[in-house]
Amino acid sequence: MSVWRKYAVLLSAALGAAACTEKLGSGTACPALCPIEEVGIVDTTIQGVALDTTVYPGPPIGSEGTVLLLTRTDGALDLRGVFRFDTLPKVFVKKTPTGGTADTTHYEIKALKGASLLVRGDTTSDAPPLPADSVTIVAYDVDTSGVADTAITPVAALFTAAREIGRRRIRAEAIRDTFSIPLSDSAVLAKVQSHTALRVGLRIESGGNTAVSIFSSNAGSFSTVRFSPSATTDPAQADSVQTFSVNTLSPPEDETQAAFLRDYTLVVKGNPPPPAGQLAVGGIRGRRIYMTFDIPKRLLDSTQVVRATLRLNQVASPFAAAADTGQLEVLLGTALSTVTDLTKRALFHEPVGFDSQRRLYFGSIAGLRAVKLKADTSATRSIEVAPILRQWSGIDAARQPHSIVLALPTEGTSTVELRFSSLEAAANLRPSLQITYVPRNAPGIP
Repeated sequence: MSVWRKYAVLLSAALGAAACTEKLGSGTACPALCPIEEVGIVDTTIQGVALDTTVYPGPPIGSEGTVLLLTRTDGALDLRGVFRFDTLPKVFVKKTPTGGTADTTHYEIKALKGASLLVRGDTTSDAPPLPADSVTIVAYDVDTSGVADTAITPVAALFTAAREIGRRRIRAEAIRDTFSIPLSDSAVLAKVQSHTALRVGLRIESGGNTAVSIFSSNAGSFSTVRFSPSATTDPAQADSVQTFSVNTLSPPEDETQAAFLRDYTLVVKGNPPPPAGQLAVGGIRGRRIYMTFDIPKRLLDSTQVVRATLRLNQVASPFAAAADTGQLEVLLGTALSTVTDLTKRALFHEPVGFDSQRRLYFGSIAGLRAVKLKADTSATRSIEVAPILRQWSGIDAARQPHSIVLALPTEGTSTVELRFSSLEAAANLRPSLQITYVPRNAPGIP
């Protein structure tokens, strides 16, 4: 080997040794030349949660896809249904007999027979449990005047024996199908002839903890009133059956709300508010948990968050049945600080998607899938939120609060709720945040 070649080999070895002892904070050195130094992983547990509260954002009355009837033996929950038929006609056209000539005359309805309300039971897997054997549903005339459309107390007061217009005892298995409730012919005829609204209120009368879910017009299922009209005062001379779908023109100034109010759940008694020291999500009329976080800026902007675990102490819901399970959605809040109403802030969050294979909801930005939790259980829950913390990197919390919204997809349509200890609870029960991170100047971390 020549002297120059020996010199070149020695020089190369010296440069290699120098490179391998360099602090590789920039991450630009080639890892193939040097052994990887041990990365300094740090675990820290902080309070993290600056604010937590239960808010009641809705959904708006009547906007749900179902009308839920529910009763409890202890009287703690009371849900009823209202079905509006504001434009029943006073006249009808007789059915043309087969091979006959059409009669286009409009006959005044002077009598009718066979009046009934036809509804379609909820056939989805998330419908509430059926009664053990059968259930009695009673119909009432709940038409009012001079009362706000969204009023609850005045309408609930009309469910009296004097205003009963029909009832039926229905087998449990029939509730998951289309079923009818007979109505008083004379009561319906009076509405038709006076051209006033027929508004039918339904309530479960039978005892026990019973729920019946009915598809609403928002789900594309239009409940109907049916009867056979007669052009004479003799009901026996009634023509063929006429069918009329739920409809309302009130309130006239808001077509969207009027559409919602064609049929709706009348919440006489919904899930009560949680006691001091607890948060609640789900239930009826629908609640969410809004949380803001105070995390040192250096942890968000100067580290690589490997894992972040939100620890919540779950408290068993006092109304939960053994089968009640909620899919807890953990969503990235997107409201700006200019939105001062916390209830409104809870409405601003990342879009929600649905994983049809796993049958789970998920946040479309952070990608966190809903967590299935039994409602009747008390336990410490560990919920992964690292993808949300990564979204907060570089976000000014003064402009857009670092927030998380907890929700259930069944809010407003199911009494299933989840409860958790809040910042007002004992110190060992309060929410906390455990963060595992690597400083950004650690070897191998760009």
